[in-house]
Amino acid sequence: MGKWSQDVSDRWGRRLLARTYRPGRMRAVTLREGPPRAAHLDPELPRAVLRWTGSEWKLVQVVPDLEAAQRLMRPQKAGPEPW
Repeated sequence: MGKWSQDVSDRWGRRLLARTYRPGRMRAVTLREGPPRAAHLDPELPRAVLRWTGSEWKLVQVVPDLEAAQRLMRPQKAGPEPW
């Protein structure tokens, strides 16, 4: 298998980032000291909810815990009425 040229690597990287970080994507960051950790480890700590604008992460809101962050990032969509 041959080596990839720098041009191919650059194009592949741009496509990957375009798929991964689309404008409007949201994430919640735990507000705590130390390095970032998985969200489920400290569910009771406050979160900063951020939205990707296409060039930077912008603060949307600070919420009290993981559950509130998930509600803000993934609101319930109206669907068919349950039986």
